[in-house]
Amino acid sequence: MVRLPAMALALTASGAVAQGVPEIDVSALAQMQSINAGEQAQMAEQAQISATLTQNLGSRTDQIAALQDTINMLRGSSAMTTDLEGLDGMVASAVYSIEDNNPYAGRLFGDARETIESMIAQTAVKFGNDPALAAIGINAVEFRCWFQALVKQESRFQIGARSPKAAFGLTQIIPGTAQDLGIYPAYYTDPQLQLDGGARYLMQQIRRFKSMPLALAAYNAGPGAVMKYDGIPPYRETQDYVKKISGFYNTYAAQISGADQTGTLALEDISISEMSNISDAAMSYAGYSQEILIQSLSRLQEILRRISLSASAKEAMDLNSYAKAEVTRMAGVLTRLMAVKRKAEWAQYGMLFAAYARDREFFEGVTR
Repeated sequence: MVRLPAMALALTASGAVAQGVPEIDVSALAQMQSINAGEQAQMAEQAQISATLTQNLGSRTDQIAALQDTINMLRGSSAMTTDLEGLDGMVASAVYSIEDNNPYAGRLFGDARETIESMIAQTAVKFGNDPALAAIGINAVEFRCWFQALVKQESRFQIGARSPKAAFGLTQIIPGTAQDLGIYPAYYTDPQLQLDGGARYLMQQIRRFKSMPLALAAYNAGPGAVMKYDGIPPYRETQDYVKKISGFYNTYAAQISGADQTGTLALEDISISEMSNISDAAMSYAGYSQEILIQSLSRLQEILRRISLSASAKEAMDLNSYAKAEVTRMAGVLTRLMAVKRKAEWAQYGMLFAAYARDREFFEGVTR
């Protein structure tokens, strides 16, 4: 259907009234003008909306392009960070090992933690099948009992025990003998070396005198004194030394059935040996960790230096993220150090509790 303009309708309507001179319908014309004005306003509004949408679309397109540029900038690694994991002398995998690579960690952590007793057992297994022992009728288990008895008498299982004559360690070796054995000065910081050195020196005396009591006397007074008296010297210290070790041997022989057996120390000896082992290992662990932290700080210093030299926001952001990761790694080292400190504190408490129990038992016996 064809729609006639409003003006045409008005003229048609007026013509229908009179066939003479046309008359203009003023009201219809006004209505027509009002309709035209409304349509023009709607068209202007639609044009404004269209312009706004076009402008917004352009802005969003610009934003998407800017975001894509940012994504492209952030992809990949900056050249400034590619070699940070392997800095000369400060390789990250070595400085921050996932497994604790501190050489003293084995004496502090883990289900199979190294104790003084387990180290004694290792030494006994190492030397227990020596032909010189078999020649005097001593097997590996018996050697373990004799050797553990010697350690108890010499140091009471204390790694840092030192005598007025400068004898040192679990087996109380003097510096001159340590030099002869080739373990000086390393034995000052290595309890296993103290034990192995003591066992080697004892084996020398066994080969020389073909007797455990004479070998023990030579260990205490020197081989010259044993040769001089053709037996155990008449020194009270040496006489008591051999007697006490023989008594300790009998105690251990009644309970040790294997050269590598553990769990054979008395409660008092356990507390002393644990405090000694853990405290000594903790100090050494801290010293090693200090070197690690020095390397960590050197790595962090290099990262910060590169941030100041970065040529783009991308490089600066990458290096800043890497610096945060480096600090987190350092926090891991410090956390392990705190765990070691707690371990040493509890070992000391354990020895104090054992001493308290021993004193209480003594006083209860006196008052009965």
